[in-house]
Amino acid sequence: MMDLAAERKREHGWDLAVCVTDFPLMIDRRPVVADADHSRNVAVVSLPAFGAMNLRRRVSEVVTQLIGDMRGGTTPKDGSQAHRRSRVPALGGAFERTTPDQDGVDVRIFANRGRLRLLVGMVRDNRPWRLVSGLRGALVGAFAFSAFYLLNTTLWELALTMAAWQLVAVVVASITAMITWLIVYHRLWERAKDLPPQERERTVLFNASTVLTLAIGVTCGCAGLFVLNLTAALIVFTPEVFSQYAGDEYGLGEYLLVTMFATAAATIAGAIGSGFESEESVHEAAYSYRERARREKRRRSRSAENNDSAVHDAAQNDDTSRAEDSDAGPDH
Repeated sequence: MMDLAAERKREHGWDLAVCVTDFPLMIDRRPVVADADHSRNVAVVSLPAFGAMNLRRRVSEVVTQLIGDMRGGTTPKDGSQAHRRSRVPALGGAFERTTPDQDGVDVRIFANRGRLRLLVGMVRDNRPWRLVSGLRGALVGAFAFSAFYLLNTTLWELALTMAAWQLVAVVVASITAMITWLIVYHRLWERAKDLPPQERERTVLFNASTVLTLAIGVTCGCAGLFVLNLTAALIVFTPEVFSQYAGDEYGLGEYLLVTMFATAAATIAGAIGSGFESEESVHEAAYSYRERARREKRRRSRSAENNDSAVHDAAQNDDTSRAEDSDAGPDH
């Protein structure tokens, strides 16, 4: 990325260039916030390492400091008074500035709070709230099943006799089922097997961000569906009929129980509706542009490796067959 920033700087005749990316960067298991090269006047800033809170302010402060360093053209040594004064302002101990022993990098800023902040930043970058609009098929299917469940008196009886922990368990199970279905059906899980340690750890982070992104998105969708179902229940349920199951002294609590149970059941059924969404649309709803590009690049790489392996195996089989024919020789 540093080379790309330098190339763009040359193309446009800029004095300096700062590349801001949503791709997570790690060195020795530590999240990298930014790298800067004073000789080329270029820097790279990784957004996920900033976490999710006060993102605009923190990025602005780091970029401002990097630009000031590049314009000044000097790099304070670690531990020096100038280096201590140059620590990222107003962030306390969240970030640490270092001078790495690496060609092409004069300043490197790490996130002190490690992978948790990076994971939160990755989830934020995926914008999980977009998942609600991206899974229209699943939501329409869930809403259709909700209409059926809300008019099912057997469901009323079950909901009104369930304990609170049972209802919570049903809701959690329905959300888990939807998440599992999305991951399996649309192949959102990345395999970490046979990868180098650093790549394996990064893949674990990507998978964790996928699960959290889906969990937040599906929960938001369920909350919206619950509000719609509750509104429908308050309008449709007649006191004469509903009181036969909820009792004469029923109130809003009974409506909430029935509506929540209907929403949970409809969520499981709505997972099937997500099967009508294309894999591309689900990826677009669940991931940022950079993450989609990374997954597509990795998919093509694995596809090319599989094709090369198949060609190699076919060539070996052909050579073996020819050797066997040669050993057999002509009959006399």
